[in-house]
Amino acid sequence: MRSQDSANSHLKLSDLPRYEKTENTFQKAFIALQCNCVLCATPLELKVTSEENSLEIKEEAFCPQCNIRMRSKSHTVQ
Repeated sequence: MRSQDSANSHLKLSDLPRYEKTENTFQKAFIALQCNCVLCATPLELKVTSEENSLEIKEEAFCPQCNIRMRSKSHTVQ
């Protein structure tokens, strides 16, 4: 990480985009962990894939700054 970027890497809970109603600090912290890299606080990018004729959707979240995968989940379509 460049030195000029280090000042911008601190994440404030008040700066998070709100997609859901959050009423307390624990809810805000959970959203921060789900939406941002725990190493550098960069917003995560999502990649969603599905095979043709498959009832499964795969979701992968990765950090473009650190270039690492943070989570991978499979969801079954009902």
